[in-house]
Amino acid sequence: MNNAEEAVEEPGDLRYEAYLSLLDHRIRRAWLYSVYLSSNATSIAEPLYILPTSANPFVRLATAKDLRRAAEKEILKFSAIIDAEELYKQAEEAFEALETALGEDFWFFGAEKPGLFDASVFSYTHLLMDDSLGNGWTDTRLRDALLKRRHLTSHRDRIVSSHFPFSKPGKSLQ
Repeated sequence: MNNAEEAVEEPGDLRYEAYLSLLDHRIRRAWLYSVYLSSNATSIAEPLYILPTSANPFVRLATAKDLRRAAEKEILKFSAIIDAEELYKQAEEAFEALETALGEDFWFFGAEKPGLFDASVFSYTHLLMDDSLGNGWTDTRLRDALLKRRHLTSHRDRIVSSHFPFSKPGKSLQ
């Protein structure tokens, strides 16, 4: 919003807050579980967030513990227990709702160009589809739930093509 050449307006669509809630809650909780609490913790979180912090194994251990505890705490704000199956089921339902909301449109809410909501969706879809992380997803349930959604995967590819022309849609943006 601060770095755009012109002002980015939020859609006036009444559904906006409901769909944003799906991202902020259902998809985010499944993301936290998938990256920090599932088997992906050693294949994704460790190389991306833990190993770069320090060469000291005690610092790395403390960092891993802190990340795991923070993810658990965030998920437990909404439930008394952490149920992976329920988290993934809710995320899949959220992806389905977003798929329906996008429909055949290029951008959410029928906008002429991508807005902040499109960027929010992209922040999850890109990382789940990023080929450089592809081998890191040992628990692929969240990734698989997204890959079933043709409109959402095409949306991600459009953003990569239009805003990151140096990258190919299936490739990492690094």
